Amino acid sequence: MKSNKVFNVLVASALVTSVLAAGTAEAAATTKPATKAPAKVTSKAPVAKAPVKLKVSSVSFKVNGETVAVNSVQVKNTTLVALGDLVKVIGAKATSAKGITTLSDASALHTLVLQSGSKTYKLDNEALAFAVAPLLQDNRTYVELEPVVNALGGEIVSQSGSSKEILTVKRIAGSFASPRFDSEGNVIAVLEDGEVPQVYKLKSNYSSQLLASDSNAADMAISPNGQWGAYADDKGQLSLISLTGGQTQLLGQDTTVKTDLNWSADGKSIYFVQGDKQEKISYITLDTGKITEVLADKVENKSDVRVSADGKKIVYIVNITGVAKNDKDSTEDSLSIDYSGAGEQFYSLAVGTKDAKPVQLTTSNDNKLFPILQADGKLLYLSADPDNSNAKNVLKAVNVDGKTQDVINDIDVTVTATNANGQLAVAGIAADGKTKVYTVSASGSKTEVYSTDADISELSLSVDGSQLVAIVDGKIVLIQNGGKSLQLSL
Repeated sequence: MKSNKVFNVLVASALVTSVLAAGTAEAAATTKPATKAPAKVTSKAPVAKAPVKLKVSSVSFKVNGETVAVNSVQVKNTTLVALGDLVKVIGAKATSAKGITTLSDASALHTLVLQSGSKTYKLDNEALAFAVAPLLQDNRTYVELEPVVNALGGEIVSQSGSSKEILTVKRIAGSFASPRFDSEGNVIAVLEDGEVPQVYKLKSNYSSQLLASDSNAADMAISPNGQWGAYADDKGQLSLISLTGGQTQLLGQDTTVKTDLNWSADGKSIYFVQGDKQEKISYITLDTGKITEVLADKVENKSDVRVSADGKKIVYIVNITGVAKNDKDSTEDSLSIDYSGAGEQFYSLAVGTKDAKPVQLTTSNDNKLFPILQADGKLLYLSADPDNSNAKNVLKAVNVDGKTQDVINDIDVTVTATNANGQLAVAGIAADGKTKVYTVSASGSKTEVYSTDADISELSLSVDGSQLVAIVDGKIVLIQNGGKSLQLSL
């Protein structure tokens, strides 16, 4: 009995030992040995470099003739200007939202949308591209000058050297004719492209103003002081137009045919060729509207009437046609036309002298153009050989004694111009093949003021003689003292 008790104790003890051993083994199997954690590796992100700040400088140019200055930066070979400054000087409007800037011109005709850092921009919803993307620096946007100006309806005109001028409105385009000057030195010219000729005033700052849309006004004669233009409509009614604002008023009530209007030097009367067959010469007094007949000799085809500075003499052209000849019986078979005496001849008449008769000044068969009656009594005109197209045109003078002499014969003279003060200018083809403009002194010496490879069809002198205007291949070119030239039209 005692031995059984001992046995049971031993068995129980063995079971306990076995369980403890098993638990210890399981614990050993499920517990990871303690190891040293590896060191945490941290890599520093590269620090972004601040963009290089560009130097801001000031750049100057003209806007519609006025000198302005704007801030700018240089990106390689391209100058970018501060958009805020540019908007102010050209009168544009700008709004910004979420980094996008919208620009419009003063007349709201064009819209430009751009974004800093992007070369792409939209002009009136059409996608275009800058050469250099707009740049944002110090909360200011810098942009290319020319694309923005052009997009908003303006134009950049290159001046002498590297200077530029911004025009907020592009120059007027088209083919022009009949250039003259008003009292302020502005150019009056006729745009011929449309169905109806249009008379424009153009200034040296490239701006233009429409004065009239009238085919009759296109042939106006401008007063010596440059304040008024005079013209006749297709019914013969005379009108005056103000060259300041374009207002018109009727002059008199006569409706006979009137051509070749020419003002007296004092601006108080206007001479003209009158009649269906251009057989008369008359004048109208501005104060009264009264027409006075000067010459009615029944000789037809008169033209180009000119009045002396003192108003005592007129000079005009008679275009003499062929003379009909036949035998004594006047049979149809014997009828012939003699053209031997045909051509243009100058005549003069003493105005206000009782029983005065026209005096023939020339007998030559040359074509006679652009007559100029000078204060000293000389008559200048361009002489062209009708039989030899290769011969040079010559500026000739008919002196008071009736003798004719060459004034300019070393160039092929194409056009002439004068003003109320008697100053003279000519254009012609020189020996080097270029067309050149010269001012001409009283002695006949020439001073070159302009040269071009193009054709010059018309020329005019300003009232004070300080400017010339030429039509060069249909474009208006203003020639100023010192030889500076400005192309006022495209």
